[in-house]
Amino acid sequence: MTAHHITYRQNPPLHDLYTAFMDGFSDYMIRFEMDEATFESVFLVRDQNQPSRSIVAYADDRPVGVLLSGIARLETGWVTRCGGLAVAPGYRQLGIAQELMRRFDEQAQGTRLLEVIQGNDAALGLYERLGYEVVREIVYYQAAVTASSATIEEVSISELFDHHYPSGAHRPIWQRDVRTTQQQATLFRVTEGEREGALLFRDAVLLDVFGRDEDAVWLLQAAASKQPVHLTLTSDRAAFVSAAETLGFVKDAIAQYEMMKQGGERG
Repeated sequence: MTAHHITYRQNPPLHDLYTAFMDGFSDYMIRFEMDEATFESVFLVRDQNQPSRSIVAYADDRPVGVLLSGIARLETGWVTRCGGLAVAPGYRQLGIAQELMRRFDEQAQGTRLLEVIQGNDAALGLYERLGYEVVREIVYYQAAVTASSATIEEVSISELFDHHYPSGAHRPIWQRDVRTTQQQATLFRVTEGEREGALLFRDAVLLDVFGRDEDAVWLLQAAASKQPVHLTLTSDRAAFVSAAETLGFVKDAIAQYEMMKQGGERG
């Protein structure tokens, strides 16, 4: 086995982040095809993985491993997320992934958070050995247009921050939480008789649903009444998962586990 000189750099150049990401995920279950500008727009700007907290591993000065990371302070305290971990083929089994995660844990504040695709047993095993626990499943659906007699009207996005997030009975995943990401979103109020709820959209992506469990079918019908939608649900919202199945929404083959590890204000 060839010996490599492995070094690590936090806050690396953007090009190195991109190169390590594309090489590391080149044989991944999901195929990533994007240029550097798209990578920056999606993974750094929209998803708020901050270069200053991200780390690249170098083998003989070549970027071969990457850990993307972002941090946010929510009502429950600090949350630090690992938004992507990958090592290029040919450089695995050298301890690079473990060292990237060690450095991530060392700099993290509050709760450590990450997602892993179901079936990626190697990554799941690594995270479990490092003390992370599965807290819920993340599932994805696609919905065709449905019929609804509910009234749907756009309202000020301030209602999301003033009312729905503070009073919400569920915790959104990082990628769909407007508090943790930089993404355009539109909030709609849904009413019909005594029933009321809210839908948060980014184009045809349903980012979140706010309302009572007993209104789950009604809310999802309203969400899909104008256009086909893509939506993300978590296993701790059983009523909404059941509603999606009842309405015949198509479940994606890819699903994820959300994993967490508790920590202090600084690891």
